[in-house]
Formats: sequence, structure tokens, C-alpha cells
Amino acid sequence: MSLLDAIREYANLTGTKKGCDHGQCGACTVLCDGERMLSCLTLAVMKDGSEITTIEGIGTSGDMHPSQKAFIEYDAFQYGYCTPGQICSVIGMLGEGNRNGARNL
Repeated sequence: MSLLDAIREYANLTGTKKGCDHGQCGACTVLCDGERMLSCLTLAVMKDGSEITTIEGIGTSGDMHPSQKAFIEYDAFQYGYCTPGQICSVIGMLGEGNRNGARNL
């Protein structure tokens, strides 16, 4: 079973979306131990013991993550379906850059 299907069907977290199911669109992007991961291409059993963060774990309506605020402020939504994966991807990308010695812009 894919990590995406496990997240949606067993954890009942439906914010992570199934798009192309081939790893091309990014709608299924989640954070696995802080790094971006395409959940449609990842077997759930391979991530046993990992910390998986979906859009539901990013922020709340009263305490949004800065990336969520930026998406709203700069009207970064396309049609909305891919937005959860895009936000997870942004957060992961910024974290990966910090781990590799890059600075936030």
C-alpha cells in the first residue's frame, strides 16, 4: 500500500491529495522526517517509525504556518487541489536548504 493511501484511508487525513499517481504532479507531497516526499510513490511499510507530517499537521486556522499565510497573502492558489502538497513542498524545501547551509531569502 502506498503511503498516500495509508494516510487517506487509515489515518483519515484527506488533505493530502491523489493527483497523477505517478509522482509527477506533487499533489501528494508530505514531509517525512522533515523532508519532502511523494507519498504516492512511497510504500507505507518503508516509513514505519518515521515522522510523517501532512497539511493537517502544518498549522491551524488560528495559528497558520508562515508558508500558509504567504499563500493567502500572495494569492498563490491555482484551483486549490494541489495547494496542500505545494505548501508541504515549500516547507520541506526551506528546511532542506537550511540543512545544506543555505540561508532563507
